[in-house]
Amino acid sequence: GAWLESRSPLILCGPPGSGKTMTLTSVLQSVQGVVLASLNFSSRTSPEIIMKTFAQYCNYVRRGKDIVLEPAESLGNNCWLVVFCDEINLPEEDSYGTQRVIMFMRQLVEQGGFWRDDNVWVKINRIQFVGACNPPTDAGRVEMSSRFLRHASLLLVDFPSRDSLTQIYRTFNGGIMKLFPHLKGETDVITEAMIELFTACQKKFTSEMQPQYFYSPRELSRWVRGIYEAVVHMDQGLTREELVRIWAHEALRLFSDRLVEEEEVQWCSDKIDEVARQMFAAIDHEEVLARPLFYSSWLTKDTRRVNRDELKQFLSARLKVFYEEELDVPLVVFDQVLDHVLRIDRVLRQPMGHCLLVGDSGAGKTILSKFVSWMNGLQIFQIKAHSRYGIEDFNQDLRGVMRRVGVDGEKICFIFDEGNVLGSGFLEAMNALLASGEVPGLFDGDDYTALMSACRDSAARDGVIVDSEEELWRRFTGIVQRNLHVVFTMNPSGGEWKNRSTTSPALFNRCVVDWFGSWSPKAMAEVGKEFTIRLDMGDAESVGGSWGIGAGE
Repeated sequence: GAWLESRSPLILCGPPGSGKTMTLTSVLQSVQGVVLASLNFSSRTSPEIIMKTFAQYCNYVRRGKDIVLEPAESLGNNCWLVVFCDEINLPEEDSYGTQRVIMFMRQLVEQGGFWRDDNVWVKINRIQFVGACNPPTDAGRVEMSSRFLRHASLLLVDFPSRDSLTQIYRTFNGGIMKLFPHLKGETDVITEAMIELFTACQKKFTSEMQPQYFYSPRELSRWVRGIYEAVVHMDQGLTREELVRIWAHEALRLFSDRLVEEEEVQWCSDKIDEVARQMFAAIDHEEVLARPLFYSSWLTKDTRRVNRDELKQFLSARLKVFYEEELDVPLVVFDQVLDHVLRIDRVLRQPMGHCLLVGDSGAGKTILSKFVSWMNGLQIFQIKAHSRYGIEDFNQDLRGVMRRVGVDGEKICFIFDEGNVLGSGFLEAMNALLASGEVPGLFDGDDYTALMSACRDSAARDGVIVDSEEELWRRFTGIVQRNLHVVFTMNPSGGEWKNRSTTSPALFNRCVVDWFGSWSPKAMAEVGKEFTIRLDMGDAESVGGSWGIGAGE
């Protein structure tokens, strides 16, 4: 707080998931007379992003002979604009070894202004820069120039210690257990079990093995939220056995779904069982941890444990309707489809739930996302790319989909395939949207005025009284973050897969990863059986033919 009040630049540096962004934004939002503009940098970020932010939040005013750029009066009298640059050390160096956006910020801080396009020197007033970044030793990071860093206070933020993690998540779990007073004594045990498993997976799997093998305290936060979402509507009470099953189910979703090799998945499953046996005494572990662990709210009004056959029957009936209403492609429900459908559904039902589906082309990533969105009453949006489709068309589509969510109140699933990434600006915009619910410079001029007018009408319809444009904008981005779900579909065999995590970190930080890979031989055999079982094959059984499905060879 003292550093922020000095109005000089401040940078927090530490590993992803250590709470840098949350710490800075929560402090800034609690300070009176400060307007926060959040920017999410990527490898392609240029000085234009700063100018677009100034255009949205500031006005040019003449003071004597000087032209001064300062926060607009509509934001409040004498307020400060704090530009928060997340991932500040991601922009690539140009051919001269310069990060242009960092050098532009250095000039603004050091010289107190910039040369406008019409060769007029513009002074800046009441504008401050703060940032957050990973250590420069991490992949894809660039060491920032000391010419900029000499003006900035630098603070190291590391992962919380085990004791701190225990204290933080004991508090969260204690809040959940208040719903079920008879389970209050389980708070410490469940917290210890979560941290034990998290630590084991963090040691076993590293991002050198696969880009998605990165486990940070964000996983623990998602785990707590997953357990809360599963139990909050349980009106018939919660048994200790059921609590352990939900704990194990959420652990599988968070730690196992992103794993690639079968041996890794097996290790993770065994580790979950081992920790459960070690921590949770006096329950029938065989029965409680029996696989498969399926939870769904489709068959009941709240989230309940369901068995495979029941779910298969229900999904087959819904798929038939989906096939008739939406698609002209018959779909087969086999075991792996069931797994992926439930994983996608779990994420899309959560606020700010985004998916990163990774698998071979034709594995069904898009079609299953459409089906789950349809099941949950979400509208589906995909961009219609063509040979002349450029960044302006993409921005227009983004403005449209954000208006539909933030103003009209629609809930939308935006399915974005990596084949739609026709330029670096596309991913940069999506990166920003995932990180903060807004894209810098997307709404400016007349677009911004029209949006504010529509937001004011929308707030009035909902009976919300909003005083300033800043509050309107914050309400708009908050609704977008809650009700716009993004599903990225990617092919790991493409050359870009390994680079995505370094150039666009929000893809991995904000999305739940589900590894589709390719269908197993058993899955192929199930599909083949489904399509051929009604064909007249003659007396197949008598000549040694069989419908039995083994390993699928």
